Amino acid sequence: SNVSHELKTPITSIKVLADSLNLQEDVPIELYKEFMQDIVNEIDRESKIIDDLLSLVRMDKPSGAMNISSVNLNELMEIVLKRLKPIAQKKNIELLFESFRPVVAEIDEVKFTQVVSNLVENAIKYNNLDGWVHVALNADYQYFYVRVEDSGIGIPKENQDMVFERFYRVDKARSRETGGNGLGLAITRNAILLHRGSIKVHSIEQQGTTFAVRIPLMYSE
Repeated sequence: SNVSHELKTPITSIKVLADSLNLQEDVPIELYKEFMQDIVNEIDRESKIIDDLLSLVRMDKPSGAMNISSVNLNELMEIVLKRLKPIAQKKNIELLFESFRPVVAEIDEVKFTQVVSNLVENAIKYNNLDGWVHVALNADYQYFYVRVEDSGIGIPKENQDMVFERFYRVDKARSRETGGNGLGLAITRNAILLHRGSIKVHSIEQQGTTFAVRIPLMYSE
């Protein structure tokens, strides 16, 4: 029921917009353009939901679907964060990356990239203007650790255990506004579990949130 609700919402909006154009005569071109842009935005949202659902389906398959290679994480994370910088700049958020040592690990590069992207995008999305997001990479002899810390709105204590559930959203109104569909953290946790890792969240309302990820350096079947 969650899936059908998520998929129907943008379609309902598109239908309302298209119907209202069809029912009016002599619609000014400006209004047409405005409604068409809204329709494009809704299609983009639908597309994102479908992509996320496909990611989840793929991750539900056995770990034979893992494409493991030896990856330089310092370089990979630099690339991911560089890609997300423009999103942070829109809200004037300082995005900092701190790496404590060179780290090479056996990971599925695509899935791990999705983990970092999702966590950092969330940290930007649920932040305040002029805030900050700090990302740290460290390792010991057995595991590597990624921390994503933000100065954002935080997650209420009673919701913290639920944030990794599929389609769970702390604040549905805010999620609509920011384009969340409640799948990002479920995908993130799935990808981490496929790497035999773990993820924990610590958050204080109106102060910020920290996600801590731990993944073995060597992948084991």
